[in-house]
Amino acid sequence: MEKSVFFQERYVRLYKAAGVVAGVYLAFRYALPLFAPFVAAYLLAGIVRPVALFLRRRCRIPMSVGGTVTLLLLLATVGTGVFFLGKLLLRQVVLFIENYAGYRDSFLSAADRLCRCADGWFSLEQGTMGELLQTGLSRIGENVNQKVLPEVSKQSLVILRAIACGVAGCIITFVATVLLLSDKEKYAKAYQNSAFYKEVQKILGRLSSAGVAYLKTQCILILLVTIICTVAFLFVKREYAFLLGIGVAVLDAFPVLGSGLVLMPWAVICLLKGQYLQMGVLIVAYLCCLFVREGLEPKLLGSRIGIPPLYTLMAVYIGVELFGILGVVLGPFGLVLIRSML
Repeated sequence: MEKSVFFQERYVRLYKAAGVVAGVYLAFRYALPLFAPFVAAYLLAGIVRPVALFLRRRCRIPMSVGGTVTLLLLLATVGTGVFFLGKLLLRQVVLFIENYAGYRDSFLSAADRLCRCADGWFSLEQGTMGELLQTGLSRIGENVNQKVLPEVSKQSLVILRAIACGVAGCIITFVATVLLLSDKEKYAKAYQNSAFYKEVQKILGRLSSAGVAYLKTQCILILLVTIICTVAFLFVKREYAFLLGIGVAVLDAFPVLGSGLVLMPWAVICLLKGQYLQMGVLIVAYLCCLFVREGLEPKLLGSRIGIPPLYTLMAVYIGVELFGILGVVLGPFGLVLIRSML
């Protein structure tokens, strides 16, 4: 009898867990796009609220006013940083476009040498690999001209609509953040005896802390990888060190891609050219990026949201498989939400 009750309880817990997991998946898949501005507002309110509380205690400034001023200062600081970084990035993009022809010729020359070596390694007739490369590049160009460019032209209205929706979403997020800062205490007093409100607040509190921790962790990692790659590219005397550093850092943020997608092929090219010092610098930069991403991310993120590093890595991987790029964020959030509800 006791064994039967034991198995029944295990089945009940299993059904509950399956129901919670299915509910979180459906919520992320269908409900989250509708409530995204308000979720962002809740996270922003969690960031701004400590400063607004400090201003109210010390300067007698109302929460709504202090929160609005703090939020505007935060947005102005972030916007200023993005503006100057974008300006520097745009300069390097323009310089790259101006010198594109020279880089294309250098690439084709290096690719031709690599193809000749490959012909010798595989005992092929000279020119075989080069012909395959030219055929592949020609097909890529044809596909871009025939499919990609017309599709981009067709989607121009969709892109404009998405931009308009993004601007509207930002405005709604800003207003919702201010309302949350000013009305949170009113809601807490009105529903302080509600068990449902307490449970929801507990879950939202954990999600908010997890969201802030995740965003801080990703910003720290992207900054570190950008610094490592920029220094490495300056050492190998690249004109677009900052541009390349940001590009590699963005790629490194995605588990499927990583910094090795750029650094390792570049190291191989340096090896074929006989540039052994540059090859060593790129390999060291890749190892440093790998250590920063694989070593620091689980520790920084896992310790701050209360999840073991292995589970954090699994959550990121499963999130990417289910939701694509957004899964990098949704995976850990989903794990925190499931754990809190269970």
